[in-house]
Amino acid sequence: MGKLNFYKSKDKKNEILDTWKILISDDELDVHTLTKTVLKNFVYKGKGLEFISTFSGEETIEVVKNNDDIVLLLLDVIMESDDAGLQVVKTIRDDLNNHDLQIVLRTGQSGLVPESEVVMDYAINDYKEKTELTSKKLITTIITAIRSFENIKALNKSNEDIKKLNYDLNGILDSFDKYVIASRANKDGEIIYVSEAFCNLTGYRKDELLGNNHNILKDMFTPNEIYDDLWKTITSNKVWRGQIRNQKKNGEYYWLKTVISPEYDVHGEFVCYTAISQNITAQKEVEKANVEIEQLNEDIIETQREVVFRLGAIAEARDKETGMHVKRVAEYSKLLALYYGLPANEAEIVKMASPMHDIGKVAIPDDILKKPGRYTPEEFEIMKTHAQIGYDMLKSSNKPILKAAAIIAHQHQEKYDGSGYPQGLSGEDIHIYGRITAIADVFDALGSDRVYKKAWDDDRIFNLFKEERAKHFDPVLIDLFFKNLDNFLEIRDKFKDV
Repeated sequence: MGKLNFYKSKDKKNEILDTWKILISDDELDVHTLTKTVLKNFVYKGKGLEFISTFSGEETIEVVKNNDDIVLLLLDVIMESDDAGLQVVKTIRDDLNNHDLQIVLRTGQSGLVPESEVVMDYAINDYKEKTELTSKKLITTIITAIRSFENIKALNKSNEDIKKLNYDLNGILDSFDKYVIASRANKDGEIIYVSEAFCNLTGYRKDELLGNNHNILKDMFTPNEIYDDLWKTITSNKVWRGQIRNQKKNGEYYWLKTVISPEYDVHGEFVCYTAISQNITAQKEVEKANVEIEQLNEDIIETQREVVFRLGAIAEARDKETGMHVKRVAEYSKLLALYYGLPANEAEIVKMASPMHDIGKVAIPDDILKKPGRYTPEEFEIMKTHAQIGYDMLKSSNKPILKAAAIIAHQHQEKYDGSGYPQGLSGEDIHIYGRITAIADVFDALGSDRVYKKAWDDDRIFNLFKEERAKHFDPVLIDLFFKNLDNFLEIRDKFKDV
């Protein structure tokens, strides 16, 4: 029983947040007053009482119609007629179909309304003479009514939940059959169940599948090893997970991501193999397309790389240099880019673009380009235009390699101290691609025979590099070059001129 507090102080009453509704139906005002006085401090489960008063059967029925949360009706039998209360009970139970409301009949003339007849013929919860309902008994009646009301409500709620659960389960089963690709097979692999979704996917009717082996769906290009592994796994009482390519009735193939489980009853006896699958055909098509696109991109990049290399080699060939020069410059440039800290993919772009550093030389006249001696000041000015010409040739491309090549062609002749050409840039205003290629190009050019000079020995080259640190060349890159010198020499040896 909940804790009762019949004499709570006024300030505590404010803590009551809700009430139990009690309907008092009696044609005597004193009965209303006395009942309310006896129960005025009643509290059960943190709730007090809210009283509603009616004085006739007709009025009582109207109140019950409009208040479905009344817990208890204290109902006088004799009001406007000798059986007014009994008619109220009949209307509430039969016409209003209200069986939750607790009804306690009260009478002051029990002789006119025999208890045995009333209890047998009318759906009431209790029958009391008014003289019986002392303060203590009235409180007991109220508590009993509240408990019964709560139990009925809880039972109704459970019944509703069960109905909803059954409805949901039926819906789930319907949805399962309609949307889940599922099948079951016996111990011999014969199909004993397929879902509607399975049939829709494969194009077979249920009667065409039931009794057949799953081999009816087998794709000829799927390796037998997959099926062997599947069968070996599930017959060893294990779950198999994998991807299978099958064939529809019309010959089209489809892909399933499948889980196959052996099922057993409560006695441990084998029942069937159950397969639940997900159609991943679209995903597989996307994967296939991505592979093809990736391969196409690789082909495009490789084509760009070869075009850039060959164009660079053509430019160098006019200058009577070998293709190995552009190859070595490319390898030096990539290595230096990596040591500088550029990401691997960007270092690869530098490598592919650097062979185009002298592409502008295709526009330089042969009598200047191939001159064995020193240039006159006028000739040198013409030679210097190759940097701008190369940039103008490449700058309009939006391809990453050619965009990088445009930068390199434009800036590889700039010097760290600002004395280079064509723009006279200095320091880090020179793009890192240009600073890298400048070192790679000069290192290889000094170590190679040209029409106007013989190859320098290493000591002479290294002394020049040290002298030109922070003048011609980026000091950070020069330090990295010397720190990793063996690797640069290894590249030079690997790609010697033939």
